[in-house]
Amino acid sequence: MNKTLDIAVVGAGIGGLGSALAFARAGHRVTLLERDDTPMPADIEGAFDWDRRGAPQVRHPHAFLGLARTILRDRFPDVLQALLDNGVNEVSMADSPLLGDLGARTREMLLADDDIFLLGCRRTTFEWVLRRIVIAEPNVTLRVGVGVTGLQVASGDGAPTVTGVRLDDDTTVDAELVIASTGRRSDLPGWLAEHGIEVAETIHDAKAVYFSRFYRSDQFSDFGFRAAIGAGLVCGVIGADAGTYSITAVVDSDDRELRTHLNDSDRFDATVRLMPELADVVAMNGTPIHPVHLMTGLINRLRRYTDASGDPLAIGVLAVGDAHTCTNPAYGRGQSLALLQAVLAVDAITEHDDLQAAGRSYEAASKVRVEPWYHASVMTDQMQQSQRSSTPGSSSNAAGGVPDLFSMINGARDEPELLHDLMRMINLLEPPDTLFRHAEAMQRVVAASSARADDRPTRPRPPRISRDDVLAVVA
Repeated sequence: MNKTLDIAVVGAGIGGLGSALAFARAGHRVTLLERDDTPMPADIEGAFDWDRRGAPQVRHPHAFLGLARTILRDRFPDVLQALLDNGVNEVSMADSPLLGDLGARTREMLLADDDIFLLGCRRTTFEWVLRRIVIAEPNVTLRVGVGVTGLQVASGDGAPTVTGVRLDDDTTVDAELVIASTGRRSDLPGWLAEHGIEVAETIHDAKAVYFSRFYRSDQFSDFGFRAAIGAGLVCGVIGADAGTYSITAVVDSDDRELRTHLNDSDRFDATVRLMPELADVVAMNGTPIHPVHLMTGLINRLRRYTDASGDPLAIGVLAVGDAHTCTNPAYGRGQSLALLQAVLAVDAITEHDDLQAAGRSYEAASKVRVEPWYHASVMTDQMQQSQRSSTPGSSSNAAGGVPDLFSMINGARDEPELLHDLMRMINLLEPPDTLFRHAEAMQRVVAASSARADDRPTRPRPPRISRDDVLAVVA
């Protein structure tokens, strides 16, 4: 598009900030509207206590996968450098403890791929760094304490055209394009329904909740990842910045007994100490930074903002991040996909001379690049549900004999090309069906996984804990 647009971006989370930065640097005028009015913290530790009522999940762990890092590296190198300057680490998948000891060829192949580096970072650190850069942009005006309650829409021939947003003080902001980055609770379909525009959506309940807690230790220096499965729990450790790391426990949403148990911070810590696979993390004696936090409402949701022919239902509005496609946050894909859609949106506007064509292009790109991760998350949820309800020690999907991620990685360590593509897939750099390129290698992995059920990738199988062991722990 050859002209400068007035753009309203609703929501100053990572998707909104990324959209504002991308459009401003493409020469457009951006008004960034954020409902929360809490002041900007002075530093990254202050950011961890940031009162973000509109995004209560900010103090839960987040993964910034290879996709997010490559977008920063290629499109916003100053943001990546600012993160590194503030203590965020780039970590190659070749050095991940998840993979264990690798052969020379496999390690060389992974190290040679500059895309599969992750960022060890708290979401609050990422968002604080990104917001500082965004508000310094001359083409961006940030307005905080501003709630959006609906859209301005003009009717005419063809699809309705969005001309701005309505605010909670009954004023309006005119805009030629509205970017809605309003999170998983987004009411964008409701805003459109007020104007007779119906958005179809499909929702899959993950049937899980998770509990998480951050810790700090001077012994924790790398990105780190550990996982443990047993007694109805799936636990994971993710390293972050400034010597911090998180521990998360995922349980069935209907398991009220375990939910009550883990919602107590002392019992949560005591339960983690029982998990043999996490012994090296427990030995670091990390100091808790905050009480245990509960995350509920884990869903996968796909919304269709186009008609059957692929044309946008409304011209001049694009949804980004969870307002468009929501994946189970336990898999850590949301922030990377939100950044991806921010650049897909600006690319669509740049490449087309009218907003209808741009909207069609954006939705087509999202269908190819984002939607497959919705389907992958649904499938993985179903496997996890089967695993949580199966006999402890089982590592395969009871319905289909498909090995879980840990067993797949373990088997792929002897298949360098397969492991490389698996790491690219985990980092959202390749689509979920990438592994079909390696049909013969996959067959060998499945066969090996069946022969050594529940072999862990980094250590011999530890003794299993029981549900009674977990429920018996006290502070």
